[in-house]
Amino acid sequence: MKKVSINLLTNVILLLAGIILIIFHGVPTVMLWGCRVMGTMFMLPALIYLIMVAVRHADARTSTDYLGVLPAVGGLCFGLVMILKAHLFDGILQLLMGVLLIVLGLFHVVYLLLSHKSLNIKGWYYICPIVVVVCGILSLAVTSLRDNVSMVVLITGISLLLFNFTSLQEYLAERRVRRALTRPAVEPGAPADNAQVETTIPHDEAE
Repeated sequence: MKKVSINLLTNVILLLAGIILIIFHGVPTVMLWGCRVMGTMFMLPALIYLIMVAVRHADARTSTDYLGVLPAVGGLCFGLVMILKAHLFDGILQLLMGVLLIVLGLFHVVYLLLSHKSLNIKGWYYICPIVVVVCGILSLAVTSLRDNVSMVVLITGISLLLFNFTSLQEYLAERRVRRALTRPAVEPGAPADNAQVETTIPHDEAE
């Protein structure tokens, strides 16, 4: 449940960030607000993870929980700095956006490849994550696009929506597999196994 909750929170934050970037991509100070949005994306999941580890009983904590504390603290501090000192990241935000899109897109591509057989992944599932990767590469490599801040922000917002759409596809595929595994072997109303059918001998024949 913890993993599902953190993944759900991350997807909701990315969805909101994508919508905000699309709506405000033409605002002159959009990069500053973009820094604050990205800071929130780093800070909230890390903060929730630390709270969950802190409230858990000491006997229930595992070594994995403790290993996750250090990166969570780092993500919390980094996100807080991005929110409070957004102007420090104004010049490199476009670079971070491009890298973020490449990482998010490749994450889904790798996951889909690894789950291709178990989840019966269709070929068109790869379209959105590949588009996200291409958008990230173009925003880093094409000079004319990199100089157009408004366009980069708009592309990033659309890519975040595509990321969430891919997450939804994966969730539905996992849900279908879970339903198939939990489906009863014998459908209601089906005839019982012949081995379990009892035969009754008439009383007269028995005598």
